[in-house]
Amino acid sequence: MVLMKRQLTLAAFCAVFALGGFCLGGCVANDVPTAADPVDERPSASEVQTGTSSQPPQEADVPTSESPQVLPRFNLEGTIEPTVLLDSDDLAIEAKSLEYRNDVAYLALSITNKTDGDIDVMTSTVGYSANYVNGCMLVQGSLSSQVPAHETVDEEVLYSLPELQLYGIQGIGELGLGVRVVDGELNELFKDIVEIKTSLSGDPDVDAGTFAGYVENPAIAQALGYEIKAASSISQGLEGTGFEATSAYLVTNKVGEVAVMVEFQNSSAETMEVLTSDITIDGVMAHEGLWTGDAVIAGKRFVVDDLRLSSMVEEGSENFDLAQIKDISMSVSAVDGNGNTLFAGAAVTLTF
Repeated sequence: MVLMKRQLTLAAFCAVFALGGFCLGGCVANDVPTAADPVDERPSASEVQTGTSSQPPQEADVPTSESPQVLPRFNLEGTIEPTVLLDSDDLAIEAKSLEYRNDVAYLALSITNKTDGDIDVMTSTVGYSANYVNGCMLVQGSLSSQVPAHETVDEEVLYSLPELQLYGIQGIGELGLGVRVVDGELNELFKDIVEIKTSLSGDPDVDAGTFAGYVENPAIAQALGYEIKAASSISQGLEGTGFEATSAYLVTNKVGEVAVMVEFQNSSAETMEVLTSDITIDGVMAHEGLWTGDAVIAGKRFVVDDLRLSSMVEEGSENFDLAQIKDISMSVSAVDGNGNTLFAGAAVTLTF
């Protein structure tokens, strides 16, 4: 079985906002609570996304106000015409439509297997995760489809609109899918990115270019019931790499669980696999070794959203005071598509 990167994120964290019931990485569309699950306290889509204007971003901590706050509406005008994304000797992939229902975008795909055996078509796997929306790398849009020999199957990939908004995306201008295809013997038939542009492509208003302003919107903290604290400074040994941390936040939920989100920008000409490891909290090692790896296409940004500090320190919690975090450090490295080192062991320190 191929382990989907999205499923790994869900199992480890369900991303940062699972701390209080609101999930990234596909939880909105896929999580089904059971009798053993805690009560889901996340806001409904109508509660999160009912306004036409937003409060101005703040420079530091985001207060939770008693006065109602509203988030801007998502632009639903991004549509596509049927488009062939891939046509090779082994398979063909066609994007058929992009529709919006219940605050979820559905990209309909048609996948044709031209070979004499079954094939598996996947995105967002642990070994290859290269999906994006506009300028932001995401694990949304995950796909796992087995296609019998000489047959065509229809599939849908999903994008939660509130989750896209969290990353500063207000409309879909382009979609990229990092597709990997293997045959029954696990021979790789295809591994690359296919892209489709929508009718909103080129519209400057559909992507803020950062998730910072959106997270700093008071409506986020109020709707989710969180304390969101911006880093006061970021010290990083990434000079000359074309890669940098641009913003970071501590997120604390109602029961005191803490996570950190860090946004990076790849301004280089290289598509790279970025590896985050050796996480320390106030100088004490919280996790030694590799924590996460993410593909970042040249010119794109991405958010490390699975740094769940409360989970990291469970076994040695007496050594940490997560209520009074002053700084968080990590080691950041990157390799190219062939595993060659681009840079290694760059220290990034977030001060709060």
